[in-house]
Amino acid sequence: MKRLAIAALICSVLACMLLGACTLGGGWSAFLGEELAEGEVRLSVEGDSGYLRWAEVAGATEYSVTHSPTRFGSYSVVAKTGEPRLLVREDLYDYFKVTALVDGKPVEVGEPASVFCHTLVIGEGDNMEAVQARIDEVHARLEKGSSGQFSSERFAIFLLPGSYPSLTVRVGYYTSVHGLGANPADVTVGALYVSDQVLSNQNATCTFWRSVENFTVTGDVTFAVSQATSMRRMNFLGGLRLSYSGWSSGGFLANSRVAGNVEPGSQQQWMSRNDEWTRWTSGGSHNYVFSGCTGSIPADAWSERAGRVTVLEETEKMAEKPFLTYTEGEYRVFVPEVCEGTSGVTWGSGIDAEAGYFLPLSDFYIMSGHDTASSVNRALDGGKHLLIPADVFSLEAPISVKNAKTVVMGVGYGTLTIADTNAEGALCVADVDGVRLADLLIDAGAYSKSMVVVGEAGRHTSHASDPTVISDLYLRIGGKENVHTETENALILYSDDVLGDNFWLWRADHSRGVAWEDTEYEDEEGNLRVDYGNPVKTGILVEGDRVSAYALMVEHCEGYQTDWRGEEGLVVMYQSETPYRVPSQESWMSPNGKKGCASYRVAEDVTKHRAYGIGIYLVNYSDVVLDSAIEVPEREGISMNHLVICDFTQTSMSSITNVINDYGGGVSPTTFRALVEKYPM
Repeated sequence: MKRLAIAALICSVLACMLLGACTLGGGWSAFLGEELAEGEVRLSVEGDSGYLRWAEVAGATEYSVTHSPTRFGSYSVVAKTGEPRLLVREDLYDYFKVTALVDGKPVEVGEPASVFCHTLVIGEGDNMEAVQARIDEVHARLEKGSSGQFSSERFAIFLLPGSYPSLTVRVGYYTSVHGLGANPADVTVGALYVSDQVLSNQNATCTFWRSVENFTVTGDVTFAVSQATSMRRMNFLGGLRLSYSGWSSGGFLANSRVAGNVEPGSQQQWMSRNDEWTRWTSGGSHNYVFSGCTGSIPADAWSERAGRVTVLEETEKMAEKPFLTYTEGEYRVFVPEVCEGTSGVTWGSGIDAEAGYFLPLSDFYIMSGHDTASSVNRALDGGKHLLIPADVFSLEAPISVKNAKTVVMGVGYGTLTIADTNAEGALCVADVDGVRLADLLIDAGAYSKSMVVVGEAGRHTSHASDPTVISDLYLRIGGKENVHTETENALILYSDDVLGDNFWLWRADHSRGVAWEDTEYEDEEGNLRVDYGNPVKTGILVEGDRVSAYALMVEHCEGYQTDWRGEEGLVVMYQSETPYRVPSQESWMSPNGKKGCASYRVAEDVTKHRAYGIGIYLVNYSDVVLDSAIEVPEREGISMNHLVICDFTQTSMSSITNVINDYGGGVSPTTFRALVEKYPM
């Protein structure tokens, strides 16, 4: 007891010194000055120190601080103190629980705090009933159709190495599940569940924003999802179904193994990269793309009779996404190296056989609620990497990545929101080697020129030996609330040699604030109302050379959805929908005078460009025409393979005249689908 009392005294003295300091590193000064709500406990970590604060409890004579590596594990005493604050030097990534002594009785202060906000860390020795109850509680709250789609709540689940045979992991909106072993076999769960009740009739076309990575599931799994989802480094010991009986609209499976069959069912399109399975069964596909996959894969085919399947035997060049681990007794991030000409999974022989390197978590700045772009940028300028936990952060200016080989990664759909006063966007990356961006969801504000910019205009510096790699990037404009949101070019890639892996760049088409432009009107009571717009000129603008994109999904932009101006570009699997409610043909014209703006455009002066598995869908409830879904130069170095357009509306007078340029035929209420196998012929 004497040792604990001395430790508490030392910690309190250090705390007072810190509180009295006028200059503190990173964001602690803001953290220490923030008011706390009643019952709130918060932890901020910088480098090798953490600072724990909690709301003062009236009448408390002493506070006891305990900690545990997991939320529902066994807690042990850290210190006892008379002040509502504590400097922490060890176990920085644990949970810290505070108990106040009031009139001789213990009173718990709020929920245990962790630097991993809104995260449930699970270990083998935990109370599994409590663990399951917490997962079920959050899932029930998040999985609520339209309200769940645009919730501000985020949730991450971290599974420490071990076996969890009785656990059912439910993956709702804004939920990501991470096995923290070195190998997927290091973490095993009994069941994995994605709800079939997001929309009626088991419709999964709005089952967005959820991911799983790096663990084993013993039973059969149904993972019926659409865009902004991923399954990575997964080991399924049973079968994998990708839909229920209703519609579903695309997803992403990479670096994963399925011992049984994969049943795509009603999936409209799907990207599989570097996967292994026993057999891929038949399904109702518009566009299935396989790159570097092994096992029984459907034959490459492109016709109404034989199906719409694209098979590339190898993935030309890619690096797997960085991922968090708990190995050798500490949290570390493994950063896989770039590999060329690959097939199958990377993890078959364990992490020692994988090309890559570890970064200790102490090398990362972990964002918390008090942070601004300024505090984050100070940390990045000082050489830190960045971890964005499961929360929503408003940015008054862009996060600026200037150092080569910086890792910026989110967990639990950690979200960057562009403040309405910020016209410069969320993220700017300098033209440097080896940057990694991963697991980022970014929301537009009132207006920004762009949301993410990589590189500098006009510079063409080769990064072929160490490219920037962007994994699981989701940009969203509109939908959350009825306010004006706008950007000109959501994503700009100026840098050469960028590798992209699973993007969804979405001008929202439903919920709130999704009009073509702001429109005023009077309601039935004569009150003035406004339906706010979410205009987006271009989803992705590529000016860099040798840029590759696997699973590029861009939807509903008002101009060219994809505008590719760089040389030697490569796209493997593309999905796009036209804008839904175009007010008139005059408001939707290409710069070259054609009706409508092509979804996929390659600039006239580009001499080399390749694409495989391109799907563009007409969903337009207006009397307008799109002359060409795809526009490219017609020359020898342009190679467009396996192109499809479909009319999903089927009830209006809108139409697409041709698949590509003036070729391929079109779709309309009388013609559902049109195909082009190769262009130029």
